[in-house]
Amino acid sequence: MFVGALGQDDRVTVLLLGDSNLARLYHGLPDLVPLAFGASVECRAVGGAWSGSLRDQIGDRTLSEYDAIVLSIGSSDNHPAFASSPALFRENVSRELERGGRWIALVPPGLARAPEPFDTAEVNALIRVYAGVLAELVLARGGIALDVRGVADRLGPAAFDADGMHLTRVAYQEMVPEIAGAIEASTQ
Repeated sequence: MFVGALGQDDRVTVLLLGDSNLARLYHGLPDLVPLAFGASVECRAVGGAWSGSLRDQIGDRTLSEYDAIVLSIGSSDNHPAFASSPALFRENVSRELERGGRWIALVPPGLARAPEPFDTAEVNALIRVYAGVLAELVLARGGIALDVRGVADRLGPAAFDADGMHLTRVAYQEMVPEIAGAIEASTQ
């Protein structure tokens, strides 16, 4: 019997998709995982993922078989290596949302510091565009959008690792109750 924040048993199944915001939580902070997601979690999220990665991460899984699908995507789509655009991001995310399921989005917060030679303000402006599209799409499907920027704003510099891109344990600890609450709401 799961006795974490969700108060539900281990029959709750959660699929994690997207980028390092979920991958680092799942792999790097295993003590927080049951508190955030419950007892039965499958992580397909990987660092550096962009919206085009979602198709491979999902594969042939039937999304309606999961109680919740938690998605964090949009921080990498603005990188020149992916040749993405807000329109392509919308297309990629919409395609996967149409496969069904109960979606919860962790809307990306941006960066405290972009890697050289990129300008942090410019990168964050682009991330905000992708974040807005993600929230819009998930909400339109009846899902839940959690604004990670709110946590980052509350914590200030303590929200980000020294690299300026990844979240700290403190930030994840702040997010755990929000994630657990969203999963609980999506399973009722």
